[in-house]
Amino acid sequence: MSLDSADAVVVGGGVVGCSIAYHLARRGAEVVVVERDTLGSQSTGHCAGGVRRQFSSSTNVVMQQLSVQLLAGLEAETGVDPEFRHIGYLFVLTSDRQVEDFRRFLPMWHETGVTDARWLEPHEVRELAPLIQGDDILGGTFCPSDGIASPHAVTLAYSGAARRLGVKLLEGVTVDGIVQEAGRVQAVRTTAGEISATAVFNCAGAWAGEVGAMAGVDVPVKPYPRNIFVTNPMAEVSRRHPMTIDFATSFYFHPEGDGLLFGMGMPDEKPSFNTDVDWQVLDAMAEVIDRRAPRLGTAGIQTAWAGLYEMTPDHQPILGPVDGLEGFWCACGFSGHGFQQAPAVGYLLAQWFSGEQPQVPLDVFAHRRFATGNVEPENNVV
Repeated sequence: MSLDSADAVVVGGGVVGCSIAYHLARRGAEVVVVERDTLGSQSTGHCAGGVRRQFSSSTNVVMQQLSVQLLAGLEAETGVDPEFRHIGYLFVLTSDRQVEDFRRFLPMWHETGVTDARWLEPHEVRELAPLIQGDDILGGTFCPSDGIASPHAVTLAYSGAARRLGVKLLEGVTVDGIVQEAGRVQAVRTTAGEISATAVFNCAGAWAGEVGAMAGVDVPVKPYPRNIFVTNPMAEVSRRHPMTIDFATSFYFHPEGDGLLFGMGMPDEKPSFNTDVDWQVLDAMAEVIDRRAPRLGTAGIQTAWAGLYEMTPDHQPILGPVDGLEGFWCACGFSGHGFQQAPAVGYLLAQWFSGEQPQVPLDVFAHRRFATGNVEPENNVV
C-alpha cells in the first residue's frame, strides 16, 4: 500500500481510531491513520481509565459487555496487557429518584449479562467504600467485575497490532480537507499529501465537529475541559477500593499509584479547547469532598492534568456512516465513555464496513437521529 491511497483513512489516532484501524486491517482493509500529534496524546491520554457496564441505555450495556470480553482477550491477541483491574464500580445514590432509576436498571443489567451487579444498602456502601461519608446516602449499585484499565496500554496494543497488519500510522500530520464528488468521499487532504480513499472515519474526538465541517457534515460534538487530580500517597486506602461515584454531583475517585485519582464535572461548564489545569475547579469541589470523602481533602495534590470530553446533545456516541455523503463514517461524541467503548466500537464498525450486520445493533447511535429526533439519551454520565 502506498501512502497516496487506502481503502479507509482514519482521522484521529486515539484509542478509538487505533481500535478501528486494527479491526479494519484484520478484515483485510488497507488503512491509514492520520494523527496531528502523537497516538493517544489527546483525550485518550488524559482520561481516568474507567471500564463499566452500569449504563441507563441497554445498547451501551451490551456494547460494554463486548468491550470487556475484548479487553479480557487483548493480551493474547496483541501481546500487550491492558492492565484491567477489576476493582468494581460503585454508584452512591442520595435521592429517591436516583434510587428508583437504578433499581429499575438492575433487572436490565442482569438480563443483558451483567449478572454480578447488585444493590447495596447504605451500610454496605460505607463498608465497601470506607472513604465515603454522609447521612444522606440511600443506597448504591456495585458491579465488582467493572474497574479501570490503562488507556496507554490499550492504545499501544491496538496501534502496534495495526502496524504489524500493515496499517500506516502518520503522526504529526494534520487533515486539512476531505475531497468529495457526486456525494461520495474521494480523498483526504493532509499536510503530508493527499490520500485517495473512498471511506474516511471521523475519530477526531473533541475536534470531530471540525472534521465534519470539512466534509460539509454537521457533527454535533463540542469540547468540554475536565480536570483530574491525583493525591499524595494515602497508605490507609486499599488499592482495591472501588471506583466510586457520587451520582448527584458526578464526583468520582479511584486508587492511582499510592494515592487517589479524582475529578468532577462542573454545573456551569462551557465548551472550550483549553486544556490548562483549572485550579479553581479544586476550590469548587472542596465542599463536595468535605461532605462526601473528607479524608481525601487532607491528602494534598501530587499532580493534575486536564483533557477534553467530546460531548453530544444526548451524551451518546455517533457511530456509523452518515446520510448524504457516501463513505463518511463517524466514531465520535463518546461523552466521556470513548476509552471503554473503543474495543467494541472498532470490532463492530469493522463488521459493518465489511458488509456484515454488526453484532450489536447500532441504530440508536446513528448520525441521522439528530435530524429525525429519534433520540434516546444516556443518563448515567459522569
